[in-house]
Amino acid sequence: MKIKNIIILKWDSLVLSLASIAYGVTLYIHNSILQTYKVYDLIDEIFDNHAISLVFIFFGLMKLIGMFINHKKMKRIALIGLSTIWSVFSVSFIMTPPPNTVWIFSLAMAALAFGIALREN
Repeated sequence: MKIKNIIILKWDSLVLSLASIAYGVTLYIHNSILQTYKVYDLIDEIFDNHAISLVFIFFGLMKLIGMFINHKKMKRIALIGLSTIWSVFSVSFIMTPPPNTVWIFSLAMAALAFGIALREN
C-alpha cells in the first residue's frame, strides 16, 4: 500500500497512533506532569510516570508499524492496549478532582481506538 493510500484510508489510525506517541513522549520528557497536575493524582498513584509514558509510545508505535506492514495481529494487540490505557486515563480523569475536561479527550481517544477495532474486524 502506498504511503498516500495509507494516509487517506487509515487517517483515524494515524491520528490515534501519532497522538498516543506524542502524549507518551510529552509525559516522558516532562515527567513532573503526573506529579504536579492535580488531575493526574489517581494516575500517579497507580502508574510509574516513565513506565506509563513508554506504554503510550510502545502501543502507538506498534499500531503505526502494524499499519505500514499490514500485520493484523500487531494492529489488534496495539488497539487493545491503546483502548485500555486511554479508557483507564479517561476514568481516572472523571474520578479525580477538580472537575476537568481532560476526560473528554481521553474518552474520545478510547472511542477512536474501539471504532478502529470494530472496523478492522
